[in-house]
Order: sequence, then C-alpha cells, then structure tokens
Amino acid sequence: MRQEINILWLEDDLTMDAHTYRKDLVEDILKDKGYKAQIKEFKTFEDARKELVSAKRYDFFISDFNLDASETGLNYLEEIRNRNGFKQFVILYSNNNYNTIKSDVINILKHKNLDIFSNFTFFSVSDSLEEKHFEDAINVILCRWDELNAIRGRFMCENAEIEHLLREKLSDDNPDHSYRKLFEDFFRERVRLNRTNLSPRNKRDYEKLKSDWSALIDKRNSLAHVEEGFTEQEGYYICSLKDPEIRIMESSLDKERRELLSLKKRIIEFLGKNHY
Repeated sequence: MRQEINILWLEDDLTMDAHTYRKDLVEDILKDKGYKAQIKEFKTFEDARKELVSAKRYDFFISDFNLDASETGLNYLEEIRNRNGFKQFVILYSNNNYNTIKSDVINILKHKNLDIFSNFTFFSVSDSLEEKHFEDAINVILCRWDELNAIRGRFMCENAEIEHLLREKLSDDNPDHSYRKLFEDFFRERVRLNRTNLSPRNKRDYEKLKSDWSALIDKRNSLAHVEEGFTEQEGYYICSLKDPEIRIMESSLDKERRELLSLKKRIIEFLGKNHY
C-alpha cells in the first residue's frame, strides 16, 4: 500500500521559523500514522498555480490564507477546485484569529459563485492549538483513504461468511479445498442431482446468480494484493496487482458496498433454499 503522502504547500515566507515548525509538525503527524510526507513548497501564487497543471499527483494542499494584497488562500483554493474539483483536501491557516478568518471567508464568498465547504478547512495558528488543528485536519483526510482501503477487508469478510456457509452445506472441512473449488463442487452437485431443471425465468435468475457469484470470487481473490492509483477524472482507486482491470474507485465506494451486500444476500437466500 502507498506510504508517501504528496503535499503542495504555498507560503510566501518559506524562510521563517514558523513555517519550518509547521512543516516539521505535519511531517511528524504523518510519520506517527505510518506515512512519509513528501512536501513541495512554493512561495508565490503564480508558481503554485503552474504546478497545479502538472502531471504530479498531490494528496492534499496547505496554504497560508494571507498571501499578499491581491491574492489570498481562497484564490488558491479556487484554482485547486477549478483544476481538481473536490477530490483533494485543502488546509488554509492564518495568524489572524478565527473570527477574523471566518469573516474574511464570508466576505470573499459574497462576490464568488464558489461552493468551498467540502474537503476544506481553515484555522488560526495564533491560539496555541496549531498542532491539534493540523492533526484534526489530517485525520479527516486520512479517513477517506482508510475507507478506500477498508473496502478490501469488506470483500474478504463477506466472502468468508459465504465460504463458511458453503462448506457447511457441502460438509467439506478440508482446508486444502479453495473457495473456488467449493463453488464448483456445489454447482456440479446440483447438476448431478438434476436441480437445474428450471423454468426459463428461474433459469435466467439461476445463471445470473452463478455468474455474479463467480465474478465475486474472482474479485475477492484479486483484491488480496493491490496498489493505489489516481486519475484526474475519478480520483483515487485501488486496483489488483493480479488483474489491473479489477479496481475500486473512491467515487464508487457507496455503489461497491451496496452491490456487495445485495449479492451476498442473494447468495445466502439461494443457499438456504437448496438442500441436498
């Protein structure tokens, strides 16, 4: 699994001690969570904007809110949204107190048709809670990746339950018999017992379930070893090292979970209706 987190950081004074402290802080927070921060720094809005159109993937963005008289961190946020939509999280910080930042955000938004309150946070670094603010934001960011990785565990868990029921139905406790073999033995036995003599409609349902179940086994097996990737169109994903065509997109997590649980229910109901 991916261990490096790519961060684009915009700060107009990269030499000040406060910036060095914040950078070390973010690196330490990620290190404690098992990640290595790869931070690329820019001191001008224009340089950071040019970097946004590069092919490099950034996992999230950090920026000083108060850049100069004509540009703010919200201008930078707008550029990020125009380029990446809401796929990446953005952290803005300021030496001003929180209420001042909040008021600035509201005033700027009055003149912009910009929906920013998704994958975005801002906070003051003047309240002695700098470490907590950064850690809270990073926890939210990593939660999204944890959810993407956790779907693999969901596939393993739901299939393990199905496999257990299948072993019970076949009275097969041989640990050398794979899930795939149990599946094939089950349907072979149905043919032997002439349990596939169905009406046309039931036959279609039967074949659809068999096909979907077989594909589920393949997907479960393929997701045992994955790598992470990213596309500008759909965001983050995990794909099988065995079969790169098998992938789960961050944008389709809800659909993946919904379809997995629906198929599991169909399989369990099917097993419950069939007795030898």
